[in-house]
Amino acid sequence: MTLLLIAGLCANPFYNANFTSLPERSLSVFCNPAGTGIRTGAEGFFTYHYDSDIITAGVSLANLGIGFHKTEDTTYFEVGAGVKLPGAFSIGYAYQFDNSDDYDISTHIVGFICRAAPTSSIGFRTTLGERNHIFGGVSIKPYEQYVVLSVDLEYEGIDSIFAYYYGVVVQPLPGFRINFHADDEFNWNAGCEVSFGKVIVAGAYSHEDKKFSGGIILSAQNYDTFLQTSTTTITY
Repeated sequence: MTLLLIAGLCANPFYNANFTSLPERSLSVFCNPAGTGIRTGAEGFFTYHYDSDIITAGVSLANLGIGFHKTEDTTYFEVGAGVKLPGAFSIGYAYQFDNSDDYDISTHIVGFICRAAPTSSIGFRTTLGERNHIFGGVSIKPYEQYVVLSVDLEYEGIDSIFAYYYGVVVQPLPGFRINFHADDEFNWNAGCEVSFGKVIVAGAYSHEDKKFSGGIILSAQNYDTFLQTSTTTITY
């Protein structure tokens, strides 16, 4: 069940939540706990997969993050924290657990993110214990914030899992992003995200499931938006 817990979240309508090198604040929940230590603040997100009744939500406050993921079978939770170290590194820890008597979900996770340059980011996370389920990858920004290219590798030795995921985001206007990401079997997702400053909405279509998903971020911080730009906003 640990594998479902960690790997079953690769269709988040928010692109940054699908790659270990990109998440910050609330999107770090269920992705990479190290992201809660980057640009800390108060923020929450909610996503819903239509016709599947799958709900994921997370909240970040300062360096802390908490969230839940609900499927038809069970609901499980994550609590964690991240710290920005001097220099380019951030590290984080999270604990995942469930509320069901039918499953035994109890997982410790550690992660790190390295952003040594504005044009690149490296991320890594792994479960602890006898079953090490590892994700790691890199994102590059060849044209500042206008284009982001990402790739993640997944490895787990006991069940012989080896897979990779890749994607791209294009931002033609501040706060308006079009994204595409897929796995090694070309099960792809495509969607867009629109920022209104403190509110970001997202929608995506899954080719594998033939279903849509949607999400919203509510933030105390201002993100970059096509409605109004200023030096106080945060590039998303």
